[in-house]
Amino acid sequence: MQLKPVAKGVRRQLIAASCALLGATAARSQEANTASADGGPGDWMVDFALAYYKENSGRITALEPVVNVHKDYGDGKATSFNLTYDSLSGSSPNGAVPSAAPQTFASPSGTSLSAAPQTYTTSSGQVEVVNAPIYSIAPGALPMDPNYHDQRLALGGSWQLPLSRLTRATLGGDLSYEHDFFSTSLNAGIAHDFNQKNTTLAFGVNGEFDSVKPIGGTPVPGSDYALFEKTGGTSKNGAGALLGITQVLTRHWLAEFNLSVDRFTGYLNDPYKIVSVVDSSGNTTGYLYEKRPDARTRKSAYLENRLAWNRASLGLSARYMTDDWGVHSDTAQLHLRWWDPEHDRYLEPTVRWYRQTAADFYTRWLSSSASQIVTAASADERLGAFHALTYGLKYGADLDDGSELSIRLEYYQQSPDNRIPGPGALQGLNLYPGLKAVLLQVGWRFGL
Repeated sequence: MQLKPVAKGVRRQLIAASCALLGATAARSQEANTASADGGPGDWMVDFALAYYKENSGRITALEPVVNVHKDYGDGKATSFNLTYDSLSGSSPNGAVPSAAPQTFASPSGTSLSAAPQTYTTSSGQVEVVNAPIYSIAPGALPMDPNYHDQRLALGGSWQLPLSRLTRATLGGDLSYEHDFFSTSLNAGIAHDFNQKNTTLAFGVNGEFDSVKPIGGTPVPGSDYALFEKTGGTSKNGAGALLGITQVLTRHWLAEFNLSVDRFTGYLNDPYKIVSVVDSSGNTTGYLYEKRPDARTRKSAYLENRLAWNRASLGLSARYMTDDWGVHSDTAQLHLRWWDPEHDRYLEPTVRWYRQTAADFYTRWLSSSASQIVTAASADERLGAFHALTYGLKYGADLDDGSELSIRLEYYQQSPDNRIPGPGALQGLNLYPGLKAVLLQVGWRFGL
């Protein structure tokens, strides 16, 4: 089963926001480190990280190893390759609201809500009888698929080439494979230094091409869940651009500002999410498959300031994002680093604050009295209004062989906003449970 968030190419939101720290945050933290683990021109450097991620209430658990290999040739040329594998399991909310009565749902491969065994004939003509792939939810409990699992393998690479003494180009690409999803992306960028190399102007573009093949078929958006109307595989495509400037302000102060835009079209739904239909008494009368618009355009602005002095450095960043789905988000992050040169070790606390508004079509449930055709609707909590805080602490030290070992612990807490009380029987039920998660990451950096 695939988890499809809205933040990065309609892929996993929490894992992108947490486990992606293996690459982005670990790499960012190396900038202030001048230890021997950084290597020199001509050396192959290896960054290995292993992350363990766990959500509360029996929800998602993930294990993700990441390997990045980088070589700087010293003449403006550089090459890097990365390999990522993640395995997820646990329970995943399906979008339905809790109910005062028991509820029954089908797993993605199911074709009926009946508990009766299903009979089918194999290609060899043999008749097989299997238990129906359904699961039941107790009264008052949040509907979650207890059989959630997902595995992903991703490969990527990039090449930096000098075009002149002050200009360089970068080309890259990524492949990502899951049993119900395949993604290909390409990117290209150019950067130019001027003002005695105190200013860098960069521009980049990227394209993504995804093939979506949900387990059991692709649900017809907005159709009756009980009818299991499904078709074959589908696709979505996206393109984006980024314009950025980096400025050295003083010997101890560096600032970066980026503007970006991207647009995705095609099948942007999560094929495993549904929306409850509720009557005026709060009783669930049915379910619909979610239905999102088939296009989305996002725009964002990012500003970061980095300062360094003596044994400490500081990074402060802010990001604003808006899209045509009605989602607006604000992000602020602060990280500090204290470096102990005598013992070749450092300590880095981090705090991150995030807030977003709900998508225009987000709804916790649909009213059974509505007579109009649903043009767009989703109960996915990742499209709702919420705010979140992440607290983290990282410790790193150089080893005697010149490598670096690090460990990071982070705690994430997400709280929903704009909670609307449910009618009748829904009153008193926890319709907006929020989320808590812990991330533990161990990293090792060494040269070959």
